[in-house]
Amino acid sequence: MSVVGFDLGNLNCYIAVAKQGGIEVITNDYSLHATPSCVAYGTKNRAMGVSARQKVNTNFKSTVINFKQLIGRKFSDPIVQAVRPYVPCEMVQMPNDNVGLKVNYLGESRILAPEQVAAALLVKLKQTTEHGVTEIKKVSDCVISVPFYFTDVQRRSLLAAASTAELNCLRIVNENTAVAIAYGIYKQDLPEEHDLSKLVVFLDVGHIATQASLVAFNKGKLTMLGATYDLSVGGLHFDALIRNYFREAFLEKYRIDAAKNPRAWLRLLDESERLKKQMSANSTPIPLNIECFMDDKDVTGQMQRSEFEEMATPLFGKIRELLVRLLQETGRKPEEIAEIEIIGGSSRIPMVRTIVNEIFGKDAKTTMNQDEAVARGAALQCAILSPTFRVREFNVKDNQPYDIELSWDNGEATNTVFSKGDEFPFSKVITFFRKEPFQIDAQYANSASVPHTVHHIGSWKVNNIVAPDNENRKVKVKVRVNPNGLFSICNATQYDTVVVPVEEPKEEAPATEAPATEAPATEAPAAEAGGEQPNTEAATDVTPMETDSEPKLKTKVVATELPIQDMTAVSFNVNQLTQLEREMQSVDLAEKRKEDAKNALEEYVYDMRDKLSGAYSEFVDAQELMSFKDALTLTEDWLYDEGEDAPLPEYESRLAELKKTGDPIVERYREHESRTETIEESAAVVESVAADVADACP
Repeated sequence: MSVVGFDLGNLNCYIAVAKQGGIEVITNDYSLHATPSCVAYGTKNRAMGVSARQKVNTNFKSTVINFKQLIGRKFSDPIVQAVRPYVPCEMVQMPNDNVGLKVNYLGESRILAPEQVAAALLVKLKQTTEHGVTEIKKVSDCVISVPFYFTDVQRRSLLAAASTAELNCLRIVNENTAVAIAYGIYKQDLPEEHDLSKLVVFLDVGHIATQASLVAFNKGKLTMLGATYDLSVGGLHFDALIRNYFREAFLEKYRIDAAKNPRAWLRLLDESERLKKQMSANSTPIPLNIECFMDDKDVTGQMQRSEFEEMATPLFGKIRELLVRLLQETGRKPEEIAEIEIIGGSSRIPMVRTIVNEIFGKDAKTTMNQDEAVARGAALQCAILSPTFRVREFNVKDNQPYDIELSWDNGEATNTVFSKGDEFPFSKVITFFRKEPFQIDAQYANSASVPHTVHHIGSWKVNNIVAPDNENRKVKVKVRVNPNGLFSICNATQYDTVVVPVEEPKEEAPATEAPATEAPATEAPAAEAGGEQPNTEAATDVTPMETDSEPKLKTKVVATELPIQDMTAVSFNVNQLTQLEREMQSVDLAEKRKEDAKNALEEYVYDMRDKLSGAYSEFVDAQELMSFKDALTLTEDWLYDEGEDAPLPEYESRLAELKKTGDPIVERYREHESRTETIEESAAVVESVAADVADACP
């Protein structure tokens, strides 16, 4: 079983693997821990990760970046429109208001869903894990992190992407919860279980949003007390601020508007990110130089940290307000907080530390890896779930970010079943009185607090209610928020009171029977329809006095499971998406094999020609040497002309043809080297024996 945690970020992804002895963050095919969240579609294949990000400026119309906030959202969503300028490919509105990403793939126009792009990226992470960890032959089980503010629709959409990538996502873990797990599970100095908890604030200044959470720690457990977020402040927003500054500067200085050239505009954003990182480490002015920026003009500029901090005052104000709001919502005072850990790429901006110090009166800590903390926590969560790993017992109590309410009778009746801050996973049981099938709708109660235009979670129809006497029946419905943060109606049970004979000779006390499976769930107030039926669950004996021949009777409650029709707000044809993804993977694999064959042929030409002039020269006659070198030169010329994009068999056949001449030469060389080595070893043995004989016979 693979024990892997994926941190699917807006800018970069990280992969952590649980091994005996600890958690390892693995490197990709470029020996980097960070894999860019980027997928590029080309005329021959797809590119994901580093290779895709390197080509973004030359293939921006078919490259998808900054798509994390598009997952599970509608095109008309204000957040989608806010992210739209940072997605280089064309974004289109689909008939059902879903987001479509238009790219050119294999020479034809394709419109992809953000979930398909996310699946492609997950496939890349999966392949990177399989290539980087020899113990894992095939990745299937994993844990994927999401921002805690992701709604039910977004979480279901990400699960669909994971299924499309043929991953078995054991758990969707909130990013702030993953960080808390990574922090707490190794701590040895936490208070005892019944002592006053250690309160820690985690501030995550990510690329597309900022999150803050307050967690209470005791030995062996953590409790999420509260969390806040802001989708309008993150690394991307700081980069955009710097970019706009230089746009105006270049407009005045060079009379060029970078915003009118998509390639230049994207390039300037990358340079702004680089400048931001340099300013975080230096207070002196940092130069910005871009050659052939627009209209064959080279541009220059500079900025220093003090200018940036003044310019970004509104953004820093949002981070400050975020932390203040966290304290207000949790009812805590700054002096009660033991530590403040900062993570996320943009937490390296010095002003972030200043803000923390101003609010809490203590310095921010960076004891955790600011980039890898989420991935490590996700891998630890996977290890906790894995039966193959022994992990220190650690209890995690997460909480619900939004109010969830149920409605029925066409919305005339409502009931808030889960409130913001409630612990999850958790179940509740609600009692209805019905005589015919009915529908229950679930939605977020306080829509203003939910960062999504779709507030409807789903509808569930309870069927097959049997009421021959046309009287209401008691129906208990179990609702649940599962460990992934998804709401569902688990089951519905109808309870009927029937009269049955008393078994003889055994005397039994009258009893009401009910299924034991509801024990852990909380009973919610009854939802009446036409008034609650009189309580007839107590047993009664109906025994006529006239004769002893009639059997004694009693009442009994019979439970009947009812079928539920599930109509959630989002649904995907995962089988179809998986088939499309497999087809794309086949194209990618075929292209990779072709490139590998081409590279092998090219490498053979250069290597053999070099050795024919050196080590192999003594093992080939002059005529054969000349003709072989000519063949190598012809192959090289072909590779850079007609062979630039030849079929796979062509590369393989040409390499095989060259090896017909080259292999015998290599074999003669190896035989000579082996013979020389054997002679030297034999001579050493003879000398040793001769010395021994001389010593024995003086």
